[in-house]
Amino acid sequence: MTNAVFALKAALADPAQLEARAAWLARAGRPIVLELHTFGARDIDTAAGLAASRATVARLREHHAVERLIVHVPVQQVPVVTQVDFDAGQCQRAIAFAAEIGAEAVVIHRYFDLVFGDGPPRAFSKPEAIRRFNAIIRDLARLAPEIRLLVENIGHYSLLPRDGRNYLSGPLDHFFPWEISAFRRFCAQEGLANVEPFVDVAHATLSANLFNRRKLHFTETADDPRFAWITPDDLDQAEWLAPFDFVDPAMSYLHISDACLLDAAELAEPNLPEPRLVEGIVSEGLEIGTGNLPFTRLPERLGQGTPTLVLEVEPGAGETHVDNGAQLRSLERLAALFGQAPAV
Repeated sequence: MTNAVFALKAALADPAQLEARAAWLARAGRPIVLELHTFGARDIDTAAGLAASRATVARLREHHAVERLIVHVPVQQVPVVTQVDFDAGQCQRAIAFAAEIGAEAVVIHRYFDLVFGDGPPRAFSKPEAIRRFNAIIRDLARLAPEIRLLVENIGHYSLLPRDGRNYLSGPLDHFFPWEISAFRRFCAQEGLANVEPFVDVAHATLSANLFNRRKLHFTETADDPRFAWITPDDLDQAEWLAPFDFVDPAMSYLHISDACLLDAAELAEPNLPEPRLVEGIVSEGLEIGTGNLPFTRLPERLGQGTPTLVLEVEPGAGETHVDNGAQLRSLERLAALFGQAPAV
């Protein structure tokens, strides 16, 4: 069975949150592996934020034997990414910060030419968007070859209040399995040893729900912008997609949370209620066991290496982002599926 490492995500701008995650991992006897969620203006995008971030990481290392850190590029700013093709600047700043603090990797979202809601598409074609995004990644990778760039699928890019109407969309939303394979070939051809794709399994669920609905109701979804970038060429690649179809044995990193996978019967229903469709394309960050992803099947999808599985789970009822019991419970449930008994 795969010998996975389990990691937690925490906000760089919240020292108490970071401390709580590190302390829990230490008490559990697990290596302290943390993915640092960044916001930009609150941390690495301003002089004051950058100074505070450096101090936060230094204090964390003073108090704990931190084994590994990963930096997630700041959340995309809608006014920026709906005007430029891709915000390479925030990636450059995240890479520089990662190198400064000794982080091993930077997580970058795969997107291009995003539009808000039902705005008209900005991209000419998906192949052209892929070509231009890949060129950006190639240039970023060569900035700091010692830093791994982990390229993440975004699925349906829902925005708060996650009502099905507030979202971003673009030609690279879904990172389907065949696109992941093509990206691996690109990286090999370009000699980009420090770049690899990875999957957020909840984001893959959103993509799978949209793909399967479009496959079953192509005509009915033709004018719905949420389905716009699932092309006929994509639909020819598979009869059906499940979330873990996006996971391949070469992946060394995953984001994990539960989600809402719509079944074949309801997706085939011509009059699928809109609230149910919305639930299926916005639900992510759920505690494992509160959604319906078949996590018992995940270990068999991974290779024989030591992948890092990062729990990215929202707090449960009555919890806070500091006291996030849902994330901790999810880690232990997942670890049990990989044959690792709870350490606490």
